Amino acid sequence: MSSADGAGAASRIIGGAIHALDEVDSTQGELARLAVAGAPEGTVVIARHQRAGRGRLGRAWWDRAGQSLLLSVLLRPAIAPSRAPQLTLVGALAVVDAVRAETGLAAGIRWPNDVMVAGRKVCGILAEAATTAEGRLERVILGIGLNLNQDAFPPEVAARAASLRLLTGRAQDAARLLEALLGALDARYREFRAGDGALHAAWRRHCLTLGQRIRAADGPEGVAVDVDETGALLMRADDGTLCRVASGEIAGAPAA
Repeated sequence: MSSADGAGAASRIIGGAIHALDEVDSTQGELARLAVAGAPEGTVVIARHQRAGRGRLGRAWWDRAGQSLLLSVLLRPAIAPSRAPQLTLVGALAVVDAVRAETGLAAGIRWPNDVMVAGRKVCGILAEAATTAEGRLERVILGIGLNLNQDAFPPEVAARAASLRLLTGRAQDAARLLEALLGALDARYREFRAGDGALHAAWRRHCLTLGQRIRAADGPEGVAVDVDETGALLMRADDGTLCRVASGEIAGAPAA
């Protein structure tokens, strides 16, 4: 394992220490071990390949060595545990910012944790929280998996996934994308900690789910109409009621 200071990281919360690994079971697990050992907020673990990467709800994350940007970031915000899920959207916004700045692609967020371009997934976000025995939030580990240079995907995901290389027609510089992403995440995280209202406006502006028919995990169907100040999705159900979807799965619903 090697540890290095990120370029320009001295003035940042994010990226003061970057642990660059060739291969690891998961960057989430490696960073959790560092966190228990006292790693400071903003510590980053990045790997060329994960043997056992995972997404939300325990799903496996497929990658081929060196073709994705795979990283986890340690956050220690002084917030209530109930606010921790908002950091998924903070991470997604940072990816949107970085992808748009570096490639010009019109990236957006499929609520709550996927970054999409042209209807295909280019990035997934995983936020895992840990609390103290007293119930205080101890940490959040924010995992980001961004498809950079794949020229093909397995058949089972090929219709739903894309890489920045496939979308732009050119190879992507992983170091440049990492620097852009850490800078964007630092800026968005500072907004989050400051309670900046611009963050909510950005969630709404980049949320591709708004206006779409969806089905909540517990059954109701309707149209996604807003993202509230907590990052929860608001759905106008078919019976006219306004439902708040704070977490869990949503799916596309048949047209009424």
